[in-house]
Amino acid sequence: MNANYTRAPIPLTPPMVSIACASDGLLKTADLENPIPVGVRVWEAAEPQYYFQLILDGQLVGDIRTITEADKAGDVIEVFLDEKLLGADGIYLLSYMASSPFSESHVPSPELTLKVDRTKPGATLLAPLIFPTATFGDQLVGLLPGYAGMEPGDIIQTLLNGVAGPAHQVQADELTLRPIEIPFSREHLQAHAAETVSIEYVVTDRAGNASITSLPTLVSVKL
Repeated sequence: MNANYTRAPIPLTPPMVSIACASDGLLKTADLENPIPVGVRVWEAAEPQYYFQLILDGQLVGDIRTITEADKAGDVIEVFLDEKLLGADGIYLLSYMASSPFSESHVPSPELTLKVDRTKPGATLLAPLIFPTATFGDQLVGLLPGYAGMEPGDIIQTLLNGVAGPAHQVQADELTLRPIEIPFSREHLQAHAAETVSIEYVVTDRAGNASITSLPTLVSVKL
């Protein structure tokens, strides 16, 4: 059903999705396995028997929720958006239609942006870390030029012989200006009590998608 409506001067607030990122509406991939809770604030002009229905990308979706005697202006009513409607990666626009059964007026709320990203960073290959020098003093610096789908906020978790090592959060200027630098202290490397340490990494993006494990780099530790 299309969201056809007539406009009326009713101030409405956008719907609220508390599990979405406040800055860009990104939803965690794990949260997309269940219906998405949506909060709708009861508008000032609402009366019992008024009703509303969610709108996703211009289409009315889900069940109609009727305002009751117990619902007061300012209250937040929770409804749910079917997660199956967010099956494709991309940007969605969520709003709701506030309607009166007495005047047959239908007013859409402001829209809220939701973002879905199920793509694992790095695609099918993550290159090994590069160590420009084979010797180190107090620390050894690994360089990571980049990987497919690299975005600010990604977490790069290193693995030293399979054990978690230093982690790094990708910054915006690292996308274009310089390779990512990940320092490893002598203590980090020598703690493994091995002459050779295999250094790998895994990337987890803001949506919680984890990459495959990178190709390893073998580092000889001179004790």
